Amino acid sequence: MNKTKKILSKILSAVLCIGASFSITHAAAAPPEFSGTVEVPNPIKRSDIAEIIEASLLWLLGIAGSVALLMLIIAGVMYITSFGDEQKVVTAKKIFNFTVVGLILVLLSYSIIVVLRDVLT
Repeated sequence: MNKTKKILSKILSAVLCIGASFSITHAAAAPPEFSGTVEVPNPIKRSDIAEIIEASLLWLLGIAGSVALLMLIIAGVMYITSFGDEQKVVTAKKIFNFTVVGLILVLLSYSIIVVLRDVLT
């Protein structure tokens, strides 16, 4: 156990020394040209708050659709594997109904937001 710790510490120190030497040689290279301005790339590729909100809503709509699909599959599997058990059939039907209602509400809310955006702009 003690030998393993010594070996691991030697390997770690060697890796750190090699990494430090690479960073020192890289830092010693010619400095990049500086033009006086710094450009920072926009990682979200959106410039307006409305575009950011719309992209977020589309992302959430995709998640809601995926969850709805998963719940429909679960309800279907539960219905098929109920084997006549009335309680499982009722539960599967409830899951199906609530999933469909939830998906309709999500789609209606998104359509209301799109209509409001078009009216306000």
